[in-house]
Amino acid sequence: MFPSVKNPERITARLKNLEQQVYVCVTTDDVGKNKLGTKTRNLDLLSDPELEFTLYFFTSAEANNTKMVLPVHESTKCCLSMSPEKNLELTTLREGDSSSNEVDTLEDPNKITQADSRFFYVKSSGTNIALEAMNGTDANYYLAVSEKNQVVIEESTDSNYPENILFSLDTFQ
Repeated sequence: MFPSVKNPERITARLKNLEQQVYVCVTTDDVGKNKLGTKTRNLDLLSDPELEFTLYFFTSAEANNTKMVLPVHESTKCCLSMSPEKNLELTTLREGDSSSNEVDTLEDPNKITQADSRFFYVKSSGTNIALEAMNGTDANYYLAVSEKNQVVIEESTDSNYPENILFSLDTFQ
């Protein structure tokens, strides 16, 4: 069961993994398919659309101190999501049935009232955050960067969050 959400606030940021010192990115391959990955930031560029996410922060309608985030990749409008098999996926920010012939429209995150598998619980560790994936039943599955610099979902029950699941937020205007 997913919680009801309210009071969205948003920031634009890059997600930098503490352990590997790389950023979460979304690229588009030659056939137009979006791919999740990591990359180092070119400091000569003020903006890099592959790295930029809009993070929509919500509070739980049932418990005001519970914070959740919906990370939306800014240029592709893709969301990170945990599948029922506990794999990390890119999903769409579109309304409607993708199998129908209707034209999909972009969903407005500000109007979302129910969390789903695209949401993550925000866990703080100093100035950094850990993002706990939501799938309605299981806990302790976090967004992580592996030793091979792949963005994955990883289980962790450690109350001292390991650096591979901690991220800093590089915010900008």
